[in-house]
Amino acid sequence: MQHDNHRLTGLGFAIIGTILFGAKGIVLKLALDEGSTVEQMMLLRMGFSLPAFLAVGFFSFRKRLASTKLRTVLLAAGLGIMSYHLCTWLDFQGLRYTSAQLERLILFTYPTIVAVLAAIFLKEKLTIRHMMALALSYAGVFLLFGREFSQQGDHIIFGSLLVFSAAILFAIYVTAAKPVITALGSALFTSIAMTAAGATIMAHSGIVAISGDMPDFTWLIIVYGVLLATFCTVLPSFMLSEAIARLGSGPTSAIGNVGPVATSMLAVFVLGESFGLPHLGALILTSVGIGLLTTGKPAATTGQAALNAEKG
Repeated sequence: MQHDNHRLTGLGFAIIGTILFGAKGIVLKLALDEGSTVEQMMLLRMGFSLPAFLAVGFFSFRKRLASTKLRTVLLAAGLGIMSYHLCTWLDFQGLRYTSAQLERLILFTYPTIVAVLAAIFLKEKLTIRHMMALALSYAGVFLLFGREFSQQGDHIIFGSLLVFSAAILFAIYVTAAKPVITALGSALFTSIAMTAAGATIMAHSGIVAISGDMPDFTWLIIVYGVLLATFCTVLPSFMLSEAIARLGSGPTSAIGNVGPVATSMLAVFVLGESFGLPHLGALILTSVGIGLLTTGKPAATTGQAALNAEKG
């Protein structure tokens, strides 16, 4: 009975954490409608979330850091800048032009990019299962893309390309981060990565502020920044880590499939986005495609599964 409750709690953490991560695009859309900018929201997100990640990294792994090679630390820092700064910037910019639903669906296909990269650079074979997954996943994306393009025009192309670029970078990040996470541990890796990204984001935001393009920090924009940092970054990170500890990495990653569905529901009820047969068909096709690609694979490491869940 106690074991069942333990797993049930893990299931709850996994579902809630995935939903909260999926709410990122919703909160950002609300902030942009309020007059905020991508750079301002990135600064607020990092400013409010970084202390928590720094504390975890310091108290959990302060001894481990002393024995870690400088090269490994620099790799973690570089990967952090790639993901938490550049990848996030591309994703957030893309959300200015696409719906939250299309953005989430495009990001959700990043495992297909990982498979293609592995085939090109690691000479891993693309099987029939891989090809079916690619076909179904992108059939779903193009179904929703076609619907939005017919209604909103050329800017959907630009926004989708920005988000797809973020998905490519994230696929590279996930692939490259695995050995670094193994060497450092997920908490220390995240702490180093977030610290490095925080430094470059502050520099980036400072340049924007000097140029006069940074809007005022109104109370509502700050509230959205707190929501983005706390409920869409810090809390789901810890929830998914706890879910992995209780359920294992494989089941937690699989539960990440609810991410696009949760984002669609939030987009409809909070943002007033439309939802019809093309949206339903796109969700089904892409979810089945990604399910084909990820089902039956060896369990990921704890850090790897957390990365997967964040973008799922």
